[in-house]
Amino acid sequence: MNENTYKLAAIMLLCTTIAAGAMALNYQYKYTQLEADYQLLTDEIGDYAIPVDLMIDYGDGTVEWYNDTWIQIGANLLDLTLENCDVEYEMCDFGAFITSINGVEADDSHYWGWSYIEEGAWAMGMVGADQYNLHDGYIVGWIYTGF
Repeated sequence: MNENTYKLAAIMLLCTTIAAGAMALNYQYKYTQLEADYQLLTDEIGDYAIPVDLMIDYGDGTVEWYNDTWIQIGANLLDLTLENCDVEYEMCDFGAFITSINGVEADDSHYWGWSYIEEGAWAMGMVGADQYNLHDGYIVGWIYTGF
């Protein structure tokens, strides 16, 4: 190889390095802009919606989490569950009674009960799902359990 070949290879390598650096700076700028837009949108949504966590425990060791689910302010546990799962329920004197979540149905020996985190521990819900209003950061869960 002659000297011109080395010079040409060096120039091509330099151009490639400059182009890669410019692309990296462009992507960094776009990422920063998207992150700022996301933060602005999150702040605006916060005026109309709240994030909550929903847990579904199928009673057989299978547990699903729907974390940071944004739900409209004033929504209740039934609204949250309907938004995230395939749900069947009945209305009774005490409110909505869940009979099935994602195809797992209550039967003569099992039912769907709901709980919430209070002072770091799970506490049993005492009202119907449609009567439990959610607030920012709540953690609630449905547990398929036996009588």
